[in-house]
Amino acid sequence: MAATTLLTSDQFLALPEEFDPNGNRIKDELIGGEVVHMPPASLIHDLIKNRIHELLLDYFRANPALDLRSLIEIGAQIGKLDLFIPDVSVVQRSRLPGETRIYRGAPEIASEVVSPTDTAKHLERKVDTYLQGGAKSVWIVFPEARSVTVHASGSVRKLKQDESITDPLLAGFSAPVSAFFDLT
Repeated sequence: MAATTLLTSDQFLALPEEFDPNGNRIKDELIGGEVVHMPPASLIHDLIKNRIHELLLDYFRANPALDLRSLIEIGAQIGKLDLFIPDVSVVQRSRLPGETRIYRGAPEIASEVVSPTDTAKHLERKVDTYLQGGAKSVWIVFPEARSVTVHASGSVRKLKQDESITDPLLAGFSAPVSAFFDLT
């Protein structure tokens, strides 16, 4: 059994971009020093991700004083061995990079829509790393179960259907879990 060589975030960022035979960039993340290739997401995955983003955008437009942004698939260098691409990130505008290639640190809120290729080990590592890196909460969205698990420092909430997603960072934001899956 061959040993896996672990990379640091800086080594990972120095790697050349990879492309498939059709010229599409191959997306990957660094999880615990291991390069994890991410196959293209399903249409349902992308629709859910975009729906979460839309709900957050509506909230931020109504609350501009919060100075927060919702972004889709930004690269975030969270630790020495971890560089993730959350499906949806909530970040302080003041923390957005100028001319740098990647966002440094954890977003305030990271949302991950679970894909069939995600492993429990990687999801757990990502949640722990986001929270240790300064995220206020991590929303893990399960399309098949139509549920969301909200992780925050010292708490985990499992929400379904008409239960509302709220977050201390987003005063007044409330959306039923079912709204994340309203794809019409």
